[in-house]
Amino acid sequence: MLPFPPELYFHREHTWVRQEGPNLFRIGVDEIFLKDLAALADLDLPTEGDEISQDEVCGLIRGKEIRKPIFAPLSGEIVEINQDLYEDLTILVEDPYGIGWILLLDPDHPQEELENLLRGQEARDWWMTEIQNRKTEAQPAQQP
Repeated sequence: MLPFPPELYFHREHTWVRQEGPNLFRIGVDEIFLKDLAALADLDLPTEGDEISQDEVCGLIRGKEIRKPIFAPLSGEIVEINQDLYEDLTILVEDPYGIGWILLLDPDHPQEELENLLRGQEARDWWMTEIQNRKTEAQPAQQP
């Protein structure tokens, strides 16, 4: 596991947001999202200029046996797509909070919508609970 990134806002569907400028926010997926997929196979993303809405599906990542939707953590217009992902999906796993980002967004109402996301200690507590829940789900049931 990578160190928990305290500067990010998290959506409960395992996307993250980092403010890059006054009206620019970078979006990606977290490690928990990626671990569920095992090996990455393909992705479908919107295009630059598309509008996305908070809490709605804005993309899809496919693993070998599973597909996972990417939920938008904020609403707004997509300014840029990380084209490097189409060349090498491994950067998503190697650095999901850095070069493995997915979208750059010009948000509609960032201050209002950021309030719907988790940050700081609240995000860390939620994230650690998510990790623990997955460990518990992965353990075989004990025989009586």
